[in-house]
Amino acid sequence: MDTANQRFGPKSSIHPSIGKPCPACNRKFKVGDYTTLVVLGPGNSKENQKKARNGQAYNAIAVEVHWPCATGLAEGR
Repeated sequence: MDTANQRFGPKSSIHPSIGKPCPACNRKFKVGDYTTLVVLGPGNSKENQKKARNGQAYNAIAVEVHWPCATGLAEGR
């Protein structure tokens, strides 16, 4: 289990993702939730793809998911 993800939260009532579905579980993000970003990869940017292939830092495409969906850990941990 990779728990190196940065945990964000708790979500406030004005966060733009409140009410949107988590792509991992399809439950809506709500006030108080903890989330993290799951990196998908370099996307279609040729520059970022080249950097990824060469082991260099690059700007990645990522999606927000609930902390427990990404880590298996409880919200408060």
